[in-house]
Amino acid sequence: MIIGKDRFRIMSRWVWPILSGALLAGAFPPFSETGETAWFALVPLFWQLRRVSPREGFKAGFFSGLTFWVLTLCWFPAIIKNNGPWALVLLGWAGLAAWCALFFGAFGALSARVWTWTRPATPRFACGVLRLTAVLVIDPLLWVGLEWVRGWLFSGFAWNFLGVSQAGNLPIIQVASLAGVYGVSLLVVWGNGALTSLAERMFSPIIRRLRNQPIFPQPFPLRIANSLESFLPFILILAAWGWGGTRVNRWRKEEAKVLDRDERAWRITLIQPNAPCVFEANQELARVRFDGLREQTRLADMTKPDLIVWPETATPGYLPGNEVTLGYVRSCLSEGGASLLTGTVEVERTEVPGVMRVYNAAWLLNAQGERLGRYRKRHLVPFGEYIPFDKAIPILQKLAPTGESCTPGTDPGIITLANPAHSAPLQIGPIICFEDTIPALCRETARAGADLLALMTNDAWFNHSCEPLQHRQQAVFRAVETGLPLVRAANSGISCFISPVGKIRQLENEGCATDFDGFLSLKIPVLPLSPPYLRWGDAILAIPGALLALGLALVRRRRIQTP
Repeated sequence: MIIGKDRFRIMSRWVWPILSGALLAGAFPPFSETGETAWFALVPLFWQLRRVSPREGFKAGFFSGLTFWVLTLCWFPAIIKNNGPWALVLLGWAGLAAWCALFFGAFGALSARVWTWTRPATPRFACGVLRLTAVLVIDPLLWVGLEWVRGWLFSGFAWNFLGVSQAGNLPIIQVASLAGVYGVSLLVVWGNGALTSLAERMFSPIIRRLRNQPIFPQPFPLRIANSLESFLPFILILAAWGWGGTRVNRWRKEEAKVLDRDERAWRITLIQPNAPCVFEANQELARVRFDGLREQTRLADMTKPDLIVWPETATPGYLPGNEVTLGYVRSCLSEGGASLLTGTVEVERTEVPGVMRVYNAAWLLNAQGERLGRYRKRHLVPFGEYIPFDKAIPILQKLAPTGESCTPGTDPGIITLANPAHSAPLQIGPIICFEDTIPALCRETARAGADLLALMTNDAWFNHSCEPLQHRQQAVFRAVETGLPLVRAANSGISCFISPVGKIRQLENEGCATDFDGFLSLKIPVLPLSPPYLRWGDAILAIPGALLALGLALVRRRRIQTP
């Protein structure tokens, strides 16, 4: 029978990880948009990982991750009201949460393995150095490396990385211009590791006395190493914050100069129609969608924009071969000469009679309805836009919600927009749906010559949930990583402009940014920053972290003897 201290010890193995997962979820929408709790949320988990075996570390990490993902993926049930099968939706929610929690578990196992090497029978300076290395290098690299793997493996789920919690902290997120969102995740892990070490120094002697365990005097070099565990990460975080604040202020000054000269500032208008989403064809809803688009576009034309942007699959039919759809779109085109960038379904004939290719695409049309360029979505949503293995087993394509699996695009599809009022054309880099969550894809678009990232998305599948808020936070980092302004035209929200330093200006109605129709028009200064992340990408941080995780998983080392 388990009583007293033993029962408390076993309960604590569950309580601390779950507490960490709940605190971490509190740093993301719908609970917070500022992310303060992320800086200490992992302390209970880290405290436990420093004291358990790798097997127990995996369990602790997994249950912490499961708590976090169940809470932050709370927008999944919103699909049910759009005729999503409730059983499949709930199964998908649980399955995705468990899959993502495995990466938390992997971190827990590998981190616990490293920390077992730091627990000798008597204090040693070498162990102090290893602890310092674990806090400053090993734990942060493990975390960001596993985040990178999660965003890549089996097409990836690059959602709610730890650093994304800081989307509203402009000075801190400038680190993304150096190492991507993973650099911001590293800062947050540093903060949690430093607080954990500080808590250990404060409470470990008390705990050892209560357990009647000996307290060994520490030599001076070891005390120095232990002090650095807490203070060095804080110094580095403050340095990053100061540098980031300077970078933001410098950008604001450059932005003001460009807006004054007006020659490199383009007026862009985003249309948010708030059209309903349905899985099956419905002529009445298509008419409602088109009428809303036409009304908002004509109102927006009064702002005299250079470019109007519609959301993903905004047209009531496919382009370019459908003359009825093209006629609808032409009736909405600007009388003031603005071009239109719209999301649409594109159908392409193949050499095989009766076989067509379907693309989730974006088309740029001028004011006369002439086609200026096209982009085809490259990263498709599994089970949404295509069914895995459908090319090998063609009958599976019929299981796609749209009735036909989409085909992925193959290139960044940069579209050139010329205007006599501007000395240089605008190079538009379109992205569609959730492609703004993928750092490598947006980086490829920027390296292909884009001056502007233009996202067309449809978050109406998740109306009245926190999904649009979480989705917007991912996009902030694509702007900082690429050094490009980013515009988001969303069907039901959030439509916004994001500057190259991550400042958001969004469409709002009485304090709300979703579930209403309207338009937002602003002048956007085109002044690419060309940050270092564009050149070296993930090679400096995320990939080394993934290799470290792989090495620790494969290479075993005999643990230093413990008491």
